[in-house]
Amino acid sequence: EHILRTKLLPYFENKKMCDIRAKDIIQWQNEQISYRDEKGKPYAPTYLKTLQSELSALFNHAVRFYELKSNPVVKAGPLGKGKAEEMLFWTKEEYLKFIEAVKDKPYSYQAFQILYWCGLRVGELLALTYNDIDLEKRTISVNKSYQRIEGRDIITPPKTPKSKRIITIPPFLTEELKEYTSHLYGIMADERMFRFTKSYMEHEIIRGIKASGVKR
Repeated sequence: EHILRTKLLPYFENKKMCDIRAKDIIQWQNEQISYRDEKGKPYAPTYLKTLQSELSALFNHAVRFYELKSNPVVKAGPLGKGKAEEMLFWTKEEYLKFIEAVKDKPYSYQAFQILYWCGLRVGELLALTYNDIDLEKRTISVNKSYQRIEGRDIITPPKTPKSKRIITIPPFLTEELKEYTSHLYGIMADERMFRFTKSYMEHEIIRGIKASGVKR
């Protein structure tokens, strides 16, 4: 529904499906390829593939049930990629080298520890409040995500409905968090636990990589 409303209707809603040609699809493809968000990032190849699949499905339905002669999306050719590029990752040994290099900043150290050992996304980490963490039960409740748009802090639902979850904190990390929170004063239970942004995290990960020598 989101793709239909935001990516397909704005371009095609005033045209009959029987009047849409392959050249119209190619123009739409070019618009999707040239899109950049507020940080200058394009759509991922796999997302482009998803957009085209949704559009093609509509035309296939019209061909099958409403006598449309052919699917112009097929004639226009592919968009994006079905599989994501290979993702690089750190081994446990590489991570331990990295985390030692950022240990001089308690905020950064604790944030990366939660990311690594609990498997949170950065936006989920930055949305965490003290209410979300139960150190007695050793759990973190993931139910929201944080991003900064046009200078404003925005809290949204997680990336997908299944992203809402309760995570068990390893015992050693629970002790670290107890120590960490004991040094923080005057912060309300519903306030964000980590008061920085994704760009700060990106800066810190680059700093840790340079200091530790692990691969980028």
